[in-house]
Amino acid sequence: LETLVIDEGFGTLDALGRERMVEAITSVQDDFKRIIVITHLDELKDRFPATIEVTKTPAGSRWGIR
Repeated sequence: LETLVIDEGFGTLDALGRERMVEAITSVQDDFKRIIVITHLDELKDRFPATIEVTKTPAGSRWGIR
């Protein structure tokens, strides 16, 4: 597989579980061309090398790369 998608895979985890999940993702990163992690948890934003942030505005959703 070239792409791994994790959609809201952190929401039910405690801090230790989130840390282990990030470690697991990091350990398999060389097995995939890209890994897409979708989350609403702000504390995870800086844990990955590239971020696409989607923001809801009155004019509709906007996205930007951080």
